Amino acid sequence: MLKIIDYNSEEKYGEPCVLMLGYFDGMHIGHRALLHAALARAAKENLRLGIMTFYDGKKGAQIYTFSERLQLFEHLGADFTLAAQFDEAFRNIRKEEFLTRIFEKCNLRALVCGEDFTFGRGAEGRVADIKTAVYEHNSSLTVLPLVGLSEQKAAASLAKRYLAEGDILNLNQLLGERYFITGTVATEGRHVGTKLGFPTANIHLSPDKFPLKTGVYAVSIPLENRVYRGIANYGSRPTFENSKVVFEVYIDGFCGNLYGKEITVLFDRRIRDVRTFASAEALVAQLKQDLEEIR
Repeated sequence: MLKIIDYNSEEKYGEPCVLMLGYFDGMHIGHRALLHAALARAAKENLRLGIMTFYDGKKGAQIYTFSERLQLFEHLGADFTLAAQFDEAFRNIRKEEFLTRIFEKCNLRALVCGEDFTFGRGAEGRVADIKTAVYEHNSSLTVLPLVGLSEQKAAASLAKRYLAEGDILNLNQLLGERYFITGTVATEGRHVGTKLGFPTANIHLSPDKFPLKTGVYAVSIPLENRVYRGIANYGSRPTFENSKVVFEVYIDGFCGNLYGKEITVLFDRRIRDVRTFASAEALVAQLKQDLEEIR
């Protein structure tokens, strides 16, 4: 199980390790290049793998919330995360203090970062400063060049742009695997979908989550050792004069009670906009058409 080491606590990670430096909001293909280098180093020297991140959003809403990142880090093979709060104190820490702190917190044998990694007050810290520190601590540093996608730098800002545009195909290519949302299925609701023959799981979304473009999406849902296909609606329900933005998923072929359970929804592509239909029957006809498309 992934261990969380709080940056400001007294707890330390005592096992020899390699640590990836960064924020890793979305773990895009540039981050995954760092991960592959770190995993190779860990395997070669029998080291544990750690990934640094923040509890909150470094620049507003997050591609993946902290809990989703923990899920992703563990899936990718990390043993622990060094987690910090991106608050005023952290933003104003001097570069020397930051480097001293991470060597105090972890039994570092190696560090991995991108060539553009900065740290400390006003982003004063650079790769050259890390090189000095690892030499002083008898450790090592691996620095990787930037990774691009379609002549653009792989970055969280690009992933957020794709989210805002609903461009799931390019988003998934940037992230290196399918974008996902993990949340708890609500127990309350009007159960309109059930009455229409399309029961949906209404999933609570964290306010920290960067908003996806409203629309209807083709998705996949891993449940009980099987992956189901599904239709996800992110947005309002104008046919029923409900303007509240919700995230609800119809899971094709699943029969069971998911109320109160945490599920993960993997995004494949965007199908269409949210529309107002003249009647409930017209909506059902469209949902049947959507279902045929995802099948």
